[in-house]
Amino acid sequence: MVGNNLKILDHYYLRLANNCFFVVVGNRHLGYGFIGYIKYCPLQEGSSIWASRGIPLERLVKWYDAREIHEYTPWKTYIPYYDAELPYVPMWLVTEFYNPVDRLLEIIRSPRDGLEQEVIEVSTCLGSLIGGLDDVGVTGSLLPGIHNPLFSDIDLVVYGWRKGLDVVEAISENRDVFKPFTGSRLLEWSKRISERTGLTRRQVELLYRNWRRGVFNGREYSVTYSGNIHGSLSVLQGFRTIGVTEITAELSGGVDALDYPSKSRIERYRVIGGSNTPFDIVYVESFESLYTPLLYEGGKAFIRGLLQCSQGLCKILVGGVEEKGFIAPGDTA
Repeated sequence: MVGNNLKILDHYYLRLANNCFFVVVGNRHLGYGFIGYIKYCPLQEGSSIWASRGIPLERLVKWYDAREIHEYTPWKTYIPYYDAELPYVPMWLVTEFYNPVDRLLEIIRSPRDGLEQEVIEVSTCLGSLIGGLDDVGVTGSLLPGIHNPLFSDIDLVVYGWRKGLDVVEAISENRDVFKPFTGSRLLEWSKRISERTGLTRRQVELLYRNWRRGVFNGREYSVTYSGNIHGSLSVLQGFRTIGVTEITAELSGGVDALDYPSKSRIERYRVIGGSNTPFDIVYVESFESLYTPLLYEGGKAFIRGLLQCSQGLCKILVGGVEEKGFIAPGDTA
């Protein structure tokens, strides 16, 4: 069993007693368990492209969606800060934990297949641009070693805003190496995301950045950003949900967006629909990483989400199970 003195961060993987794999969400958790969701479980029959210790695995969550996550994770716990029940796993069910940074070092020391060799290539290139690989790790199916070299992508995670800023700058400035989606691949991606979020394809494409996902030497990669501060959800102030609201806003942008959930302060706003706010709306917080570039860079936005208030201030929560909402670039709303 994993002890509660360990620093478990966003995108760590946990193996459970039933050999399912649990993905950790965020850096703040509880004394009795970890916030996140079950992503892979042993397949009852048939074959699969994922396997662990000879056991074929079924991918339960096909993409990150609050309703799907709630469906496949049986344990829920009420979190006052979100005024909602979030999926979690009790600590006593965890048998192993997988650290993304340690796993990347393990792959670099001793790659076991072609995909892991490609991980070395992309991480070596990135490391040369940002002055080393401290606080950079590998996540996704590569992390617990259940990947398939023929089908799996390379999923990286970067901890800490200083390293995050370095990675954003390095990848943005080296588009000849970290190639952005173009043509049919960009069209396919934007169409899929549009159908899932309700945004138009143009709005989705305006949210695309190669520092979030792209292609390196023919292999698709993704980069997730997270803070490096471990904490407890139980010490955060509680909020109360007022209802669903829609606003136009000017976002300040900044490094708080390079964390999970992603966040940006709201400089100015106008309520255009839904619930009116009893206090100033100070910031927007999103469980959907699609909106990270807009929250990081700032600017005009059209936001729909849960209006939550506490002690004289309000926030808008996007990506919750009660209301998915969205954050669209302001000039396309």
